[in-house]
Amino acid sequence: MPQHMAGRGTPGSNVSGGARRGPGPMVTNNAAAQQMSHQQLQMQQQAIAHDREMAKRRSRKPTDLNISEEIQDLVPNGDMYSKFRDFERRLDATVMRKRLDVQEASRNYKPSNEKILKIWISNTAKDQPWQNADRPLDENAFDFDMGQIPTFRVRLEGRLIEPDTNELPPPEKRRHFTSFFKHIIFELDRDKDLYPDGNLVEWKRTLPQPGQPPFEEKDAIEFERKGDVNVNLTVKLVLDASPERYKLSAPLADLLDTKEDTRTGIVMALWEYVRFNGLQDPDEKRWINCDEPMKAIFGQERLYFPQIPEITLQHIFPPDPIVLNYTVRVDVASYQSPYEWEIRVPIDDPIRNQMAATLNSPAHLNGVRECLAIDEQLAMGIQNINHCKARRDFWHSFASDPGNFIPRWVSSQTRDLGMILGENEIDTEESRRSEFFERMGENVQMLLKNELHRSMIAHQQQHQQAQIQG
Repeated sequence: MPQHMAGRGTPGSNVSGGARRGPGPMVTNNAAAQQMSHQQLQMQQQAIAHDREMAKRRSRKPTDLNISEEIQDLVPNGDMYSKFRDFERRLDATVMRKRLDVQEASRNYKPSNEKILKIWISNTAKDQPWQNADRPLDENAFDFDMGQIPTFRVRLEGRLIEPDTNELPPPEKRRHFTSFFKHIIFELDRDKDLYPDGNLVEWKRTLPQPGQPPFEEKDAIEFERKGDVNVNLTVKLVLDASPERYKLSAPLADLLDTKEDTRTGIVMALWEYVRFNGLQDPDEKRWINCDEPMKAIFGQERLYFPQIPEITLQHIFPPDPIVLNYTVRVDVASYQSPYEWEIRVPIDDPIRNQMAATLNSPAHLNGVRECLAIDEQLAMGIQNINHCKARRDFWHSFASDPGNFIPRWVSSQTRDLGMILGENEIDTEESRRSEFFERMGENVQMLLKNELHRSMIAHQQQHQQAQIQG
C-alpha cells in the first residue's frame, strides 16, 4: 500500500485502534458541544452575578466623610474635624494641580541643552597574505594554502564631550555611545557573491520583555568579516529622539519654515500659522479656511482642526540617517580614520528625569492606596457615629417626654409594619398591646426562616448540578 494511503484503512481493518465507521455522513458529538456551551454560559452567568454582588457591596459601603453640625455641637472641639477636612481638600487640590503641571511640562518638554558626540572609526587586519609571508606553505594542500583565512575587524566608537571645554563629562554622568541611537547599519561596498557571509551588519535597540534584564548599552560596536582587499564602508546612524521626530515634506517644510519636528510641534506650528494669518472661521472656530499654500498641500478648501494630526501623516516621514564614509584598509595591521565626526545631540535636562521619577514613583501609588484605605475607615467611623447619634436622640427624646414619645413611636412602628405586611390599615387599639407585636415578630421570624430555607435549597441544587457537570 502506498504511504499516503496508509491512514485510510481497508475493509475489516482497525484504524487508529477504533472500530471502522461505515458509510454515511460524518456524525459530530453535538451533545459534548452543547454541554460545553452550557457550561460556558453558566460560567458567564456566574461571573455576571459575582460582578453584580461586588457592585452591590461597593454601593453599600459608606462614603460620607462629613460630620453634621448637630454632632459637632455635642462633642467638644467638634469643629476641628471640619477644619481638618477643609485643609485636606485644599492640600489635595494643590497636589493635583502641581502634578498636572509636571505632566504638562514633561509632555511639552523640548530639550534645549545640546552636547557634541565625537565618533571614530578604525579597523584591524588579521591573517592577511602579507602578514603570512614568513610562514611555511602547506605542502600537502592542493594550492599550497597556509590554512589562514584573512579577516578584518571594524570598530565604531564615540564619546560625549562638553561643547565649551571639549572635555569628557564625569564618569557618573557619562552616557554610553549606543544610547544615542536606535538603529545603526554598516554596508560594505563589495560583491556579495564573492563574500557569502554578508556585506550588511545591523545593530538595533530592542525593548526588554517583562522579566528580562534591561538592554545593555555599549561604548563601541565591533564586527568581523572576511576579506583581503581594501573596501569602502558606509555607516548609517539613526538617532533615538524622545519624543519621536519626523522629516516634513518639502511643501510643508517651506510653509512652517522647519525641516524636522515632533508631531506635537508640527500641529502647534500649523496652529500658529493659522492664527497669524487669520484663517480660523469666525463662526465655527474649529474649522480653518485654507489659503493658497495650504490648499496646495492638503488639497482642501476647509480643514477640521481636530483632524489635522491625521491629515499631516502623509506629509511626514522618518528622518534621514546620519551617513559616515570610511575605507577599511587591510594593507596595514591597524588603521584609524584621520577624520573625527561631530554630531550635536540633545541631552535631557536632569529636571525632566526628576519629573518622570516623580510621576512614576511607586511611593506615590502606595500613598494613594493608603489614603483610600484611611478614607474607608473614616467613613465607617462616621457611620457608627451617626448610628450612635440616632440612638442617643431616641433615648433623649424618651427621657425628656415619655408620655408623648411612646404614642409617636408606636404610631411610627405601626406605619412601618403596615408597609412591611402590605396592609393599609392596622387597628390602633390592637397595636397598643404587646401581643400584637409578639404576633408580628413571629410572622417576621417565620418569613425570614422560609427565605433562608429556600436559599439553602437553591444553593444545594446548584452545588449538585456543578458536581454532575464536573
